[in-house]
Amino acid sequence: MPQAEPLRVSGRLDTYRSRSGKWHRQVKVERCPGCGHPHLHRAPIPLVRSVLKNAPCGTVYVVQLHVPAVAA
Repeated sequence: MPQAEPLRVSGRLDTYRSRSGKWHRQVKVERCPGCGHPHLHRAPIPLVRSVLKNAPCGTVYVVQLHVPAVAA
């Protein structure tokens, strides 16, 4: 039996600073296709354009990363 292709959702790469002063990156999905809630995931290293992730609700999806453009 062939497996269905996982859903594709758009995600955003966020950077934040922890209390220890270290910088961390995370992937934010605004709306999960399974439960409708936002989810946060660890960012892959090295950075890629899409990554397969498992949501806490059990949904498996491919996150298409959209990195915001930086104005010069």
